[in-house]
Amino acid sequence: MTKPLLHMAGMSVELTAGKSTVDIVCDIDLELNRGERLGIVGESGSGKSMTALAVMGLLPQRMRVRGELSFDGRNLAGLGEADYCGYRGRRTAMIFQEPMTALNPVKSIGAQIAEGRRLHLGETKADAEKKARALLDRVGLPAPRFDLDLYPHQLSGGQRQRVMIAMAIACEPDLLIADEPTTALDVTVQAQILDLLDELIEDTGTALMLITHDLGVVSEMTDRIAVMYAGRIIETGRTDDVFARMAHPYARGLFAASPHGAALGSRHQGDGRPRLNAIPGIVPDPFGRPSHCSFADRCSFAEADCRQAIPALDLINSDGNVQHRAACFHPRERMVAP
Repeated sequence: MTKPLLHMAGMSVELTAGKSTVDIVCDIDLELNRGERLGIVGESGSGKSMTALAVMGLLPQRMRVRGELSFDGRNLAGLGEADYCGYRGRRTAMIFQEPMTALNPVKSIGAQIAEGRRLHLGETKADAEKKARALLDRVGLPAPRFDLDLYPHQLSGGQRQRVMIAMAIACEPDLLIADEPTTALDVTVQAQILDLLDELIEDTGTALMLITHDLGVVSEMTDRIAVMYAGRIIETGRTDDVFARMAHPYARGLFAASPHGAALGSRHQGDGRPRLNAIPGIVPDPFGRPSHCSFADRCSFAEADCRQAIPALDLINSDGNVQHRAACFHPRERMVAP
């Protein structure tokens, strides 16, 4: 049996604040194979980005990984910064949410793209810059309009995002993490960026971990999906299966709150446009999470047992090697239309 590229088993991210310690991310069990596409969705504060930062070894101070986190068979938990520097950028790379803050404002875009190849692959300055030029062409920033000597502030938001993608794929990593890669872009540019990512992944066989709020993007771009809430995975499986069943009330709530889900529903505003169904309440603060189901206080289907324990991520359906699981005490009883 082929070993997974990325493996997490009981992986938690622990935060120490003063004398208090809390798990920001709790008991994550996930695997990602080579060439596979995994979508991670959930509201802000669900733990999506922290999970990605744990994989990259970029957690803030006072945070540490517990449990098993391995990449291509190598344990990453507790890995030193020097070792991470050799792995980060070369074997795995990340596209951050806001390229203007992720890019270095005092370095040219050509220097920033070439840097990874010089550090990781030992290329000369001339060879690295030649590759940087080819990468800019590949992501839709052709010469002579987009010179290597341009700086981030001279580009639009969509163009900066393309530079970020060129940096991320410069060393042909095995895993690409895209954290809300289209959040700050208009609809047309979003579609262009997603098409670009899709093309690059098809060409290279790179595994993708896509973090987003947009369920429409996940449905088009991923093979599997993990829905996160309050630091835990509450539903996971093949993307088509999860969208068809939505066994957890939170997953159904996310779908109903999206434009795509509202369009399929029956509720409309006075002007005929579909009405979004908001989930009441907010994601609980990590220091105030209950000792039972964290979604119970927001769930209209919660019963007494939902406020007595944390539900396990139990099997809903099995399709070959991919299992559909949900952390809900009453998943099948809640299969109602949004």
